[in-house]
Amino acid sequence: MSGVIEMDMPEAGDNVAVRTSESAKELLLTCIGVRDETPTIKTFSFQAETPFGHEAGQALTLVLDIDGVDAFRTFSISSPPGTDRFEITIKAHNSAGATAWMHRMVAPGSCLKARPPRGHFTLSKRRSDRIAFVSAGSGATPLMAMLAELATLAPDADVSWVHAARDASEILFAERLAELQRAMPNLQVSIVISRPGPGWTGYRGRLSRRMMSVMVPDLARRDVFCCGPSAFMQEVRLIHAAEGGDKAGFHSETFGGVVAPVLAKQITEDDTGLDASESFTLTVGTRTLDIRSDESVLQASLRQGVIIPCGCGQGMCGTCLVKKLGGEVETSYQGGITPEEESEGYILACSAKPLGNLAISI
Repeated sequence: MSGVIEMDMPEAGDNVAVRTSESAKELLLTCIGVRDETPTIKTFSFQAETPFGHEAGQALTLVLDIDGVDAFRTFSISSPPGTDRFEITIKAHNSAGATAWMHRMVAPGSCLKARPPRGHFTLSKRRSDRIAFVSAGSGATPLMAMLAELATLAPDADVSWVHAARDASEILFAERLAELQRAMPNLQVSIVISRPGPGWTGYRGRLSRRMMSVMVPDLARRDVFCCGPSAFMQEVRLIHAAEGGDKAGFHSETFGGVVAPVLAKQITEDDTGLDASESFTLTVGTRTLDIRSDESVLQASLRQGVIIPCGCGQGMCGTCLVKKLGGEVETSYQGGITPEEESEGYILACSAKPLGNLAISI
């Protein structure tokens, strides 16, 4: 899954740190429309109280009040920039999860909070107007925003669209693609169905190098933007490399479910061997925690029961933005924080490691 970062919901009684408006800039959104894309995917249209800009391919984090607990979920924007309205296309996964909650509860008139869009998976990475957009499932959402923007900026661009779906009913953006094909004469659309039903005459089965060579014979000479499940993206990356593609021409959206060990590295009482200089204090509000020099602020906090809202765990989505009150950190961000936020003292907990004693507010 790539259009959304799904996290387990905290249970009642968990030590949940709730972000206040002082610790993150928030947008106020009003839902102005909902439409079905497939049996499991809906597109939500929103209007922001204060207009904001975004680049096609970026994502924003919604703050969902689910049973009195703020749940932070990051979704790719599926509409192009240029208007005061935008769309998010969401697949309902776990029936008890946040995406299913949105499908049930968010309707025209619903008001939500969000954090501004961010991310580097954008058309600014392209080197030419020869592009291949390759997606699976809801991974098509950021790519549709890019394609729609190209329809305005470069309608004659040479674009191949390849989308993999489980069955014909799950083909995402079918009507929108038909509209864009009329506006973009060089847009070629290929759909692959892994479980075709009776009457399906298109590509079928698992995406392969042979199949790709038929759909996009010049894949290696295109800028490739790929989004979908991790295994799918890795397969496309290998196909691109096998065809002689330049590594710099392959761009992928690496959002996905956060693996617990990545976020909360388990350090036991017997895990010794670090000098005292490599162990510091981490002050979070009224709590004083210990933090090792080789773990992130997020890892140290979760290890000791202080839950910081998080999404990708890779410095991309910006969900774990916290305010640094004191101390210095080593960072490894991937587009999840703006220069303005850094200048104001904010850090991403997942991608910041201490260089000494540290204090933050959530």
